[in-house]
Amino acid sequence: MLFFQCIAALFNPVNQRGVGVKWGLVSYTVTMFSIATVLTGMALNLESISHIDNREYPGVKGKFFPGPIGYQLSIWSGVLVLPPRLMFLSSNWLADGLLVGSLFDAAPTHIGV
Repeated sequence: MLFFQCIAALFNPVNQRGVGVKWGLVSYTVTMFSIATVLTGMALNLESISHIDNREYPGVKGKFFPGPIGYQLSIWSGVLVLPPRLMFLSSNWLADGLLVGSLFDAAPTHIGV
């Protein structure tokens, strides 16, 4: 719902201020919500796998706990952790870029002070 509200606000003629649709912001919004959706889906899939399929995970003595938590820790220490970490990192970079990029778009309000 939030995605559709954001897109509707970007396409609303009242918010365009005579410059038209800002397609950069539209693609940025689509990218951010896509990354967040896939990342959430991957996390929920891991929860389902660990708590349903591997609820009786025996654990590794001295390294991982038995049960779902131990299974999650064993998965997060392997290669499968790379895509979610990269997606989280790129999402944070995009969010930070939006905040920093808006500083360069603003016109100076007090020149010579």
